[in-house]
Amino acid sequence: MAAQRLILEMVEEDDYQLIAIHCSVPSYRLAFLLNQNIGLQFARKEKDIFFEFSDMTACFPFYQYHDEYQYNSFSLIGNKYRTKVVRKAKNSEGLFTTTIESSHITKYLVPELKKVDYFLKIETETLNFPLKSLIANMVNIPQIITAYTVDYTQLKSKNNLIFE
Repeated sequence: MAAQRLILEMVEEDDYQLIAIHCSVPSYRLAFLLNQNIGLQFARKEKDIFFEFSDMTACFPFYQYHDEYQYNSFSLIGNKYRTKVVRKAKNSEGLFTTTIESSHITKYLVPELKKVDYFLKIETETLNFPLKSLIANMVNIPQIITAYTVDYTQLKSKNNLIFE
């Protein structure tokens, strides 16, 4: 009986541009500002990005816009998830035997870049996408503190930015 071999071709990595955004406004407000000032048409996806951590599940906001004329796809993703955790602590003496302590826990989609609030992922078919012009327009929005490109190939958690 002849042996059959399957040859797997090399899987090509996704090629996209990644912009880090520092901005203190909520995600819906940032999407509105980008729509208004840059001409994008972000809409919130029905399902956000859920990411499992060892102690909890985090939910990151997710907005998308597909430009059918230019063959570009834009994704706006939150990097931070902050939640309040309530714990009961027992006191051994006193009238009240239990007290409630609360603290905040912050989880990150890309832990290497903890200071980044949002990511803008741009998937494009063209080689001459005006990335510098887009960043310059973003920085002109008063609510955005700064925006810059990130080399996603150097990130350890680059797989967290694959959504489909």
